[in-house]
Amino acid sequence: MSISTVIITNVLAALMSFHSGWVTRSHTTHDYLGGNGDGHGQGVSTERIGGQDYRVLFHDRGEGRIARLWMTTAKEKIDTQYQELWVELDGITVFKGRPRDFFEGRGPWKAPLVLDWQQSSGAFTSYVPFAWSKEAKIRFKGDPNYYQITYREGAGSSTGPSAEELAQFMSEDWTRNLPENAERASVSLGKPLILATGPTTVARLHLQLPHESLPQLQIRIGNQAPVPATFFFGLSGEWVDFKSATHFANTAGHLATRLPIPLAEGETLTLETQTPDLVVEGIMAATELAAARPGVHLMAQYRDQKAPGTDTTMAVFESNQALNFVALFENLTDGQRGSRLFLEGDEMIRTDGMRYPLNLGTGTEDYYNGGWYFLGPHANAFAGQHGFIVHDPEDGWRHAIYEHQLYRLHIADPIVSRGGMRFGFESGETGSFAPLRVRSLGLAYTFDDYQPQGTPQRFTFSDSKNIQATLDAERESKPENFSVREGRGVTHITAVCPDQASSVILTRTYSAAKGGQFARLRIEGREGGVWFEAYANSMRSIAQDLQSFELEPNDCQDGKIILEIDSRESPVPFSESAYQVSFLSGPPRPVLSQGPQSQILNVRDLPSGAHYVNDHTIIQDREGLFHLFGIFHHEPFTPMEERDFVHATTAENESALGPYQNPHVSMQALPGEAQIWAPHILKDEHRYVMAFRASGPDNDRSKILFATSPDLEKWTRLPGGFEDLCVARDPMLFRLGTLWVVYYTRCVSKENRASGVAYRVSSDLIHWSAPAMALALGPETRAFNSAYSESPFVFERGGWFYLSITPYPISWDASLVYRSRSPFHFEPNAIGRLRTHAPEWFAENGDFEMGKLFFTHAGAGQGGVWASLLQGL
Repeated sequence: MSISTVIITNVLAALMSFHSGWVTRSHTTHDYLGGNGDGHGQGVSTERIGGQDYRVLFHDRGEGRIARLWMTTAKEKIDTQYQELWVELDGITVFKGRPRDFFEGRGPWKAPLVLDWQQSSGAFTSYVPFAWSKEAKIRFKGDPNYYQITYREGAGSSTGPSAEELAQFMSEDWTRNLPENAERASVSLGKPLILATGPTTVARLHLQLPHESLPQLQIRIGNQAPVPATFFFGLSGEWVDFKSATHFANTAGHLATRLPIPLAEGETLTLETQTPDLVVEGIMAATELAAARPGVHLMAQYRDQKAPGTDTTMAVFESNQALNFVALFENLTDGQRGSRLFLEGDEMIRTDGMRYPLNLGTGTEDYYNGGWYFLGPHANAFAGQHGFIVHDPEDGWRHAIYEHQLYRLHIADPIVSRGGMRFGFESGETGSFAPLRVRSLGLAYTFDDYQPQGTPQRFTFSDSKNIQATLDAERESKPENFSVREGRGVTHITAVCPDQASSVILTRTYSAAKGGQFARLRIEGREGGVWFEAYANSMRSIAQDLQSFELEPNDCQDGKIILEIDSRESPVPFSESAYQVSFLSGPPRPVLSQGPQSQILNVRDLPSGAHYVNDHTIIQDREGLFHLFGIFHHEPFTPMEERDFVHATTAENESALGPYQNPHVSMQALPGEAQIWAPHILKDEHRYVMAFRASGPDNDRSKILFATSPDLEKWTRLPGGFEDLCVARDPMLFRLGTLWVVYYTRCVSKENRASGVAYRVSSDLIHWSAPAMALALGPETRAFNSAYSESPFVFERGGWFYLSITPYPISWDASLVYRSRSPFHFEPNAIGRLRTHAPEWFAENGDFEMGKLFFTHAGAGQGGVWASLLQGL
């Protein structure tokens, strides 16, 4: 064995963090009667704008993210039916134009984020990550025919890789420089080859083995059942040459994967065989290892089954654990001669014990991003039909047996479940197609820290009316009696809290006969998200939905929790049949502390005299050097005269801990600007973007401005920006999908001048949304200048967002840290206090998921900038 150590890319590392607030679902043109009449868009509303009629393909409120958009129609109808696609996020149009321009790369995004008809094998597919904080809508002019929109909602659901990060991950050649091993090993019954031993995480695995031996080999993770190696490496059948974003194979006998495989203490990853009297020799195996992920496992579930021949689904994956489902590989064969109707089967994915599938598809080839039974073999970053075999092809395929090798990676759209999952497929139009052999491998990350607590509690209502209705699911679903009430009001639910509960899950059963139902959710009086259902299904009306809330330390003090569903703003009567309340454990709340401070930039001993650096930022350039920018002024502290930004850099091969050298003035205030403060910089493809504050006409017209640079030396100010209240200042940039988010210090409102942190969103850094509050502090923090919430900084780690602020009236060198599942709402309950002023945060090797965390300290009288190690997170 050959072993080396690496860092796992952020896109893959994020899959090993659990987001308990995510509700992952899809909206599709499935047949609401449970048959095969897909593509008619039942329940979709229309809007007339500017004399034009638009279908609303998608509408959601609350935080969310679209991870995938797939659509198709008859090829000869594309130009006439596909007239206009209009994507609007938080009231901002991010695309409006011809659908073909969007999918064929003539818009803002290129392949592999968008795939045209050939690339997606008979359809159009987008992986552009459309994130929003409050509302999203997709309008369409023409007839979309068939479409699927895969999305997530709930606390933290907007997060994930940016468009640039995702495009780089999908297009990079990760198979270059695969780990190699010249030593040859053998495998036989009872004598497996150990590939890795925990505690560790296998970051890349590369095997080279005799071509003919693959069908007799299996991979085993820990004490799980072994799975066929052909499926584990993505082939799901015969040898073919293919490469996806995580799996690779070629007919020269090479197999590789970079899907991380966490191993606990003592667990092994092995290559083995169950075939008696077989010795496979000449195997070369090499791994790259990364840091262990305690409590995280990769579940590999293989099934070999026959289609049931009834109007139902057959499960390809089932589990009762908290998980992120990330991949499915399938082999479909041995069907009826001359028929591929088995590809008409829809996927139905149930999570969290619900009977209603939040993901309900339109066809097997649609799930795999193809259309019209595929155009042929193909392999894309996240989906493909990389093997297609026609057995007995004579006589024009009339008596042929078809074999399809398929894969779908849920890297951009992991399916999250807090209480288990059942992933089923129909065989054929309604599930009754037979015979058919279905072999499948499902992969999911599971999480030990999240376990059900207590017994689920059910709540119904005495004023409900009995109706007979059907659940929108399998064709075999029969009408049932449900008690349902409708109206606009406030429902209160009091649930008993079990010990060790960290979060609470509220599941709603309701009638979806009326579209547009809306309610605000609260837990112990604080805001907890929204429920919104834009679509109507009067034919099979019973549906389910859920929300998950994190518990605060003061919750459940008397052993109970009060949940509130407020539907008074609903445009249509809000439907309730029953609620279920369940609880989940989680990791303990962190206890934060800090290591000693070490100086990373000295400006006390400059030839021009002692200076100070205040609010600052650290950015790594494309060549690997680190740069520090910040407020720069001669001692003593003179904030109203701060008109310069300092720029210092590290030497080659130095980390973000410096030392930083050659401090010099980089940017200066323009004439008429009394001050410029608090630069923050992010990298954006081929440029760098800076946000900073400039003085305005008065304290309630403070300016937040933006500039760009190709090289961190020459800066060009962008038009636009905005003005805001209470000496608005200290901006910090963040990327969520295609959106820019800027956090900044601001009071709650002109009437309520309590300190807080506001945010705005933009698609172009020029046009910005109205402000909203990410953190609103109490009345004791009222100040003309939001003094209690300076220097906000937000980062994500392990499925949580963390926000630090400096409340200088409490103490000049005190900073408070808050955490939330959502980047848009932090409760004013700090989890820690650190001794630092205006901290900038950075991670070892840029890895905020697993790397060591550091924060800086600066200000007048400090002689420069210092850094400390954060402990406890």
